[in-house]
Amino acid sequence: MELVNTTTLSTPSRVDQEDCGLHCRIVLIALYSVVLLGGTVGTIMMSRMMFKRKSQSVIATIILNIIVLRSVLDSLPLRLSYYVSDVWAFGFFTCRVVSGVIYGHMYFIFVFYVAIVIFRLLVYFKKLQVQRLQKFHAVVLSVVIWLVGSLVFLPLFFSQYGTNPSFSQEPRCFEFYKDLNRSELIVINYSVIAIMMTTVTALSLVEMVVIFQMVKALWPDMWAHQEYRAQIKSFFFLLVIFVCFVPHHAFRIYFIQNYSKKDHSQLVLYNEICVALTTVCCLDMLCFIGGLIH
Repeated sequence: MELVNTTTLSTPSRVDQEDCGLHCRIVLIALYSVVLLGGTVGTIMMSRMMFKRKSQSVIATIILNIIVLRSVLDSLPLRLSYYVSDVWAFGFFTCRVVSGVIYGHMYFIFVFYVAIVIFRLLVYFKKLQVQRLQKFHAVVLSVVIWLVGSLVFLPLFFSQYGTNPSFSQEPRCFEFYKDLNRSELIVINYSVIAIMMTTVTALSLVEMVVIFQMVKALWPDMWAHQEYRAQIKSFFFLLVIFVCFVPHHAFRIYFIQNYSKKDHSQLVLYNEICVALTTVCCLDMLCFIGGLIH
């Protein structure tokens, strides 16, 4: 699984130039601050809305899972303190946990987004009947995703990343890119990239065909139809994946091939920005609350 987080910031005592410098830290502080504020507000408002509606639908249950995953926001203050002070003061184990949280959040969010899109497509193609589905089915689906995801993600991350003793010798954090000299991790990275790219591309093509067909059939009153609005929401989730997750995975290919060069400070900069960009998906609730997606 693609779990390599790479932050290497400068201190005067460091001989190498593997850091992304003050400019990198300013960008990351600004980006994580916006995500922390916007994500917290959006999650609270969406939680209140879901509580008032008390919906029992499959989609509502999946949205509740996404709200739970917003606990990633709790780890952002630790990241911000690191980028502000340029020193990690919370221990190496905490560093690994905070690094794992951001990647675990991304991949679980990806799975739940894909589950929403596939569910709505199956309903559209009449492969599923909503009337026959109960909250029990959504709960079972959620449990399966959490159980399988945890059994795959947790052992992989804690057994493969950050195991080199040299990582704990400095007050640094998020320098796990050094593990990429192991061929098995490179294979895992490429495999995850291929799975994500293939899945989101295929679903996007299907979704665009469905939306185009619905526009032709319902024009000009398509917004009055709930099914059309549901497909637009599905496409929005795919758009979030493209904007927030795909850049990181696309750049990861180039990063893996070039990180071992002597001067790769710019690679670290761009990779860290791509990692931070994955958390921007936490603003999705604000898009719904703010009416950008009706």
